[in-house]
Amino acid sequence: MTRRLLALTLTLTALCVLHAQRSDTLTCGYDHAFGWRQTIAPAALIGTGGIITALPYLHKEIDGSIREWSQRDGHAFCKIENVVQYLPLASTFVLKAAGLKSQHGWRDMTCLVGGSCLTGLVVGTGMKYAIGVERPYGGTFNSFPSGHTLTAFMGAELIRREYGEEYPGIAVAGYAVATGVGLMRIYNDYHWASDVLAGAGVGILSASLMYWLAPYLRF
Repeated sequence: MTRRLLALTLTLTALCVLHAQRSDTLTCGYDHAFGWRQTIAPAALIGTGGIITALPYLHKEIDGSIREWSQRDGHAFCKIENVVQYLPLASTFVLKAAGLKSQHGWRDMTCLVGGSCLTGLVVGTGMKYAIGVERPYGGTFNSFPSGHTLTAFMGAELIRREYGEEYPGIAVAGYAVATGVGLMRIYNDYHWASDVLAGAGVGILSASLMYWLAPYLRF
């Protein structure tokens, strides 16, 4: 049972990888238009995480079971995600410096990345302290959503939007790294699975929002 629940959680997280928004183009007039289909994957992630968190039965059966499964062997914690969470975000600049073709120049990309980080910080922090979910290990009430996962998926979405059309493999790699960060937060007992799902969704929306607003901000 717990393995099926874990598979379901990972499948929902993988929606971010499979949800390609093919309306973006590689012309100098980059398409920043909002489309409701672009919200399906992140809304599903946030909604699923929120429902699991809000309903005690689901929280116990899904979050509790996954935590029990992930902690069953009494393993030592490896906190590599504290660094890896920033890898997709930093890669948006590293890839451009390496000569890969991006959708925007240095100035506009910097504005988009900076705006995404600010949005993610405000929204993520606000949710953490407004909702007040206790962390799995107890004692701290800022578990929902996962900030590490938010940061990683925000970076992955920035990579996808800047490089995904020209280099789809890099976009998939970015989401794979972000998914790994989320799994490490569960493995290290810092977050429930629902926190990770919601963090992924908020991260994607934080980056997407800046691209939708870019024409009005003159990016």
